[in-house]
Amino acid sequence: MAWNRWMVALVIATASGSAVAAKAPKQKAPAQAEAPKPYTVVSFTTDDGIRLAGRRYGKGDAWIILSHQANRDQASWEDFAAALAKDGYTVLSYDFRGYGQSQGRQAPAQAGQDLNAALAYARAQGAQRLGLVGASMGAMATVPAALEASPQAVVLLSIAPAYGSLAVSDDALKALAVPRLFVSARYDSSHADSERMAAAAGVADTLIVSKGGGHGVDIFGSADGAAIRQQVVVFLETNVPPAK
Repeated sequence: MAWNRWMVALVIATASGSAVAAKAPKQKAPAQAEAPKPYTVVSFTTDDGIRLAGRRYGKGDAWIILSHQANRDQASWEDFAAALAKDGYTVLSYDFRGYGQSQGRQAPAQAGQDLNAALAYARAQGAQRLGLVGASMGAMATVPAALEASPQAVVLLSIAPAYGSLAVSDDALKALAVPRLFVSARYDSSHADSERMAAAAGVADTLIVSKGGGHGVDIFGSADGAAIRQQVVVFLETNVPPAK
């Protein structure tokens, strides 16, 4: 009988230990701190009252303003913008009206108006030297804005003569008397337009052509995209010296 009581006590003790072990909460892995964003969120307003969302990278009085293409928003510039900021630039990207976090409806005809608001913001924040980089629709908006703003340099990726009611004339390209760099991709539908417009502007020798495809900022992701991006950076450094 004593032996039986000892066995019962052992079974009860073992079962109790198992229950306690089963109920013990699992320890959670320590939460990983989210990497800080390489930019500060900003906003500014157009002259017709539309609030545009922007991102500001880096610091310094040399500014590069990035205008996106119609099938993207300002997020498409993030890697390029962060790299330019490390190079000593203040970089401003923004969403055209109706894109990303900006107010309003998409309106290509007002793209230049939106870029003018970005230019006004940059100047109010102390920009002394300016470079304008636009992709496709953003490139089209850049030409007339640059005629008024007189930046130190302009980079036009995958430009075409028209998108909806937004258009760029050969006369406007010829009148743009600042250093201009055209970038295109051989197998992109806009390549023939970019090639002809570079010739019309009188700077066919500053047309960089990717051997692959890609449209606008997507060229930077092509097989030779890293080399092309570096050429764009060198062009900007030459004509819009960054803060050092």
